[in-house]
Amino acid sequence: MVKNNSSRLLLICFLLLSLSACSSRLIYNNLDWLTYWYLDDYIELTDEQEERFDPMLNRFLTWHRESQLQQYSQLLQRIKKDVNDGIKEQDIADYMVTVKLAWKDILIRLEPDLVDLSFTLSDQQLNQFLQESENYNLDKIAEQQSLNHQQRLDKRLKMITKRIESYTGKLSEPQKALLKHSNNNVISTFDDWIIYRRAWAESIRSAFDLRSNKAKFETQISSSILHTDRLRSEIFWKKIEYNQQLWIETMVQLVNSLSTKQRNALNDKLDSLIDDLQTLSSYSKK
Repeated sequence: MVKNNSSRLLLICFLLLSLSACSSRLIYNNLDWLTYWYLDDYIELTDEQEERFDPMLNRFLTWHRESQLQQYSQLLQRIKKDVNDGIKEQDIADYMVTVKLAWKDILIRLEPDLVDLSFTLSDQQLNQFLQESENYNLDKIAEQQSLNHQQRLDKRLKMITKRIESYTGKLSEPQKALLKHSNNNVISTFDDWIIYRRAWAESIRSAFDLRSNKAKFETQISSSILHTDRLRSEIFWKKIEYNQQLWIETMVQLVNSLSTKQRNALNDKLDSLIDDLQTLSSYSKK
């Protein structure tokens, strides 16, 4: 499933593994069966495909644990230092670059195995995947249309505030006003996102139309995995860039306005996540 990752990079930076330390360890250590649970919503693999998928997933999780978790820990350590020294716009821009590169590393690692597995899918499985993807779109559209503009703003503000307060504790009224002002000035990308998701699904369908030529099929599927940015329109990109800059400025003001109590709460949360990542990473060394 395609998600608009770019529009959420700021929250990812500050809410990386936004679970309690205990639950994030539990989830990470059960990612194998959780992946199957998620995958079942989109496609039903045959027994033979599952036999191919199991070692692929295990290789990926081992690689991720051994090579990536320590990098995430280092990012959180840097965020903690910057939070306490006085965070700047360039700091947050740097976090975003780091997160983008980490996501790219994951895609590059998965791409060869995903291409191989994709080639084994039947037409029925492809149609199931595409239909479930479109069902997701339709559900999101229905959800969007069930709310008026103000209700959508209120819902998003409530979600953002709740996530931030899970790290800092209760926000002050001026801090809430800052978030509300920024939230009201976000440019909606919902329609662009749906168009993007459908363009991605069509790129998958086009790849399967080339399946009689394996080399062409692999090239097209690989592009659909690694180069999804090409499917976003110029207008979509401009909206994303505007929103990112808006939230960069907002987060700088918010973080630098934290009280001692809020900063201590954020430090404690970051320490827990750093410890969690280091513990998970150390499992691979045992």
